[in-house]
Amino acid sequence: MIRNLTKNSILCSNPVFARGFSMRTRGMIGRQFRDFDGMVFENCPAIHTCFMSMPIDAVFMDRENKVLMVKQTLRPWKLYVRCKGASVVIELPCGSIEQSFTESGDYLDLAAELTAEYSSRLTNRVFVGDKMETIASFGEEK
Repeated sequence: MIRNLTKNSILCSNPVFARGFSMRTRGMIGRQFRDFDGMVFENCPAIHTCFMSMPIDAVFMDRENKVLMVKQTLRPWKLYVRCKGASVVIELPCGSIEQSFTESGDYLDLAAELTAEYSSRLTNRVFVGDKMETIASFGEEK
């Protein structure tokens, strides 16, 4: 899980780390956010959206996990998106940045775990197609 420590929110609950040449090269090309809700690229200051079938949100962070830049609704076929000083990029479904209130200056925890105490304060997010929607809070009855 990737947690926004500054805003006390969840950016994504089931990230996948793009490690290895083929995984990093392919990225989100030909994939949808179904089995995971974020793709993390370490040692990466830039991305592209060529050959992607959907727009994405992207978060660029430095080595201290400080958010340097957020890009919402990056459309397919954007040749180059770079952030000076970034060392990690997280590709997310559209709406993830807005839903988690993530912005430049926030700090993220890339290896957060959900605890009972913390879960009572979180918003439950679900995916409908490629869009994220809020349905209720954990611990809140419908």
